[in-house]
Amino acid sequence: MEERFRQGVTELSATAERIDAAAAVDGDSPWFAGHFPGNPILPGIAILSLAKEAILTAELRQGRRVAITGVGRVRFRLPVKPGDRMAFAIAREELPGGTAYHVSVNLNGEAACTGTFTARPE
Repeated sequence: MEERFRQGVTELSATAERIDAAAAVDGDSPWFAGHFPGNPILPGIAILSLAKEAILTAELRQGRRVAITGVGRVRFRLPVKPGDRMAFAIAREELPGGTAYHVSVNLNGEAACTGTFTARPE
């Protein structure tokens, strides 16, 4: 991914069962270009990119390297506007040969996006 699109998770904590993170995207981010003039919303791919960043960073901090192998059951429920603070609650589930990460992205306590990432050890 191009460096100019990287946002950065601002808060991150993790246990063996759960990852909690937070992020916000400034209004001048390239992600908002064209999405949509006069009513900017963060594209879904940017939200998923932030969730992936949280997962990979948390796993590295715990001494594990994983490769994301899939994303599924994604639902976008609320628009994310410039400056909105997203809270990521990610539950880890060990599977044969890998891990599932059940992601819920919340805005003020309401689900903005949900989905599941799968990964395997690198």
